[in-house]
Amino acid sequence: MTDINITPLPPDPPIVLGSADFNLLPAFLQRFDREQTRRAYASDLSIFFGTDSIDIELARRATFLHVNEYIAQLEDRGHKPSTIKRKVAAIRGFFSWLEALDLIDKNPARRELLRRIRRVNPMDRAVLFLSTEQAFSLIEAALNGGKSSIRDATLIKTMLHCVLRRSEAAAMNVDHIRPLGRYWILDLPSTKAGAEQYVKIPAHVVDDIEDHKAHYGITSGPLWRSLSNNSRGLRLSTHAIYKIVKIAARRAALADIGAHTLRHTGCTLAIEAGASLQQVQTHARHKSIETTMVYIHQRDRLRDSAADYIHISTDNPDS
Repeated sequence: MTDINITPLPPDPPIVLGSADFNLLPAFLQRFDREQTRRAYASDLSIFFGTDSIDIELARRATFLHVNEYIAQLEDRGHKPSTIKRKVAAIRGFFSWLEALDLIDKNPARRELLRRIRRVNPMDRAVLFLSTEQAFSLIEAALNGGKSSIRDATLIKTMLHCVLRRSEAAAMNVDHIRPLGRYWILDLPSTKAGAEQYVKIPAHVVDDIEDHKAHYGITSGPLWRSLSNNSRGLRLSTHAIYKIVKIAARRAALADIGAHTLRHTGCTLAIEAGASLQQVQTHARHKSIETTMVYIHQRDRLRDSAADYIHISTDNPDS
């Protein structure tokens, strides 16, 4: 058995969280394993405090009045309730962490102390998605993108069929695609739920990915890579994927299309073609069935609407 040498911890901690010159933000962000979560929380907290160097004295000066004023500012700037709730959750989580460390007495972002954020019923939210024809136009537009055309079109196809989030697509490696029996699956080692998952990937998409790999000489490592001069060969970032979809959408004359629209489109097209609620929930890795119900509700609301029963003649009845 191999001996493992472990360096013992020093008798006294080398850092003091409550010291005036210690930046608490990086220590707090170590709680989260997903890079996307760390970036979002770092941004939210830096904006709230007005700096990315947050020491204990600055944290202790914050009160529930500051948090409520921040919420009011976000509302005045037109931020969606869901965005405001996410930003407040970052602040509340930070102060809860300080409270657990006994560095503050009370959390100033406790729900009981904050102004009410307008509730939005997710069933009433319009989910943007593409029709089959629009999805085809998007892929065709990506194929007109010059040296990156094969990469971009294959990336979009994969995100549509596997209903991937940007972070999941960016994390894809060559060896994440593998056979399982007579099927092909895509391993997802980093998901929103934080657990390793997999989804089925259609064989024709696997063929496109193989063509993509052969075209760009990719045999291992990141599947989607930068082709720009300053970062050639490096893994595509989530922001780069966002830009790829936006540029292809602009070429296809599809306004306001983002990378997450591909996920909504895959779920919606599956439901319209006859997939069950449970099938879509499993494929999309929705934690709650209520999330998947949004697509069913929107389909039913549009398919048989009261608007279809309103008939007003444009002819002049007196003529």
